[in-house]
Amino acid sequence: MTVVAVLLGGGLGATLRYLLGLALAPPTPPDFPWVTFAINVVGAFALGAVMTMLTLKRLRAPWAKPFLSTGLIGGFTTWSHFIVEADQLIGARQVGLAVTYLVVSIVVGVAAAAAGAALVERLTRLHSAGA
Repeated sequence: MTVVAVLLGGGLGATLRYLLGLALAPPTPPDFPWVTFAINVVGAFALGAVMTMLTLKRLRAPWAKPFLSTGLIGGFTTWSHFIVEADQLIGARQVGLAVTYLVVSIVVGVAAAAAGAALVERLTRLHSAGA
C-alpha cells in the first residue's frame, strides 16, 4: 500500500509541477529561476503543514504520509532542477545570482515550512477551542 501511495502521489505531484511550469513559462538563464523557486517554496509550506498535521494526529490514514509527503510534495518540488539551474547560472557567469538563488531558496524554504507548520498549529488550536 505504501509503494502505491508514493507512486500515485508522486505522479500527481510531478504532473502538477510540469503543468505549472508550462503555465508560467520559466525563464532561461541568466534570469532568476522564479518558477522553480515558487514551486519549492509552496512545496516547503505544504510539507511543513502536512508533517504538523501528521504529528498532531490530524491525518491518521496509513497512506497519508507516503502519499502526501514523499509522493505528492516530493513529486511537486524539485531539488535536482534547483541545483541544475544554479549550475546554469554559474555557467552563464552569473555567480552572484546563483549564490543569491541558492541562499534565498533555502532561507525562504525553511521559513515557508515553518509558516505551514505554524498555520496548522494555529488552526488546530482554534478548532479545539471552538469544539
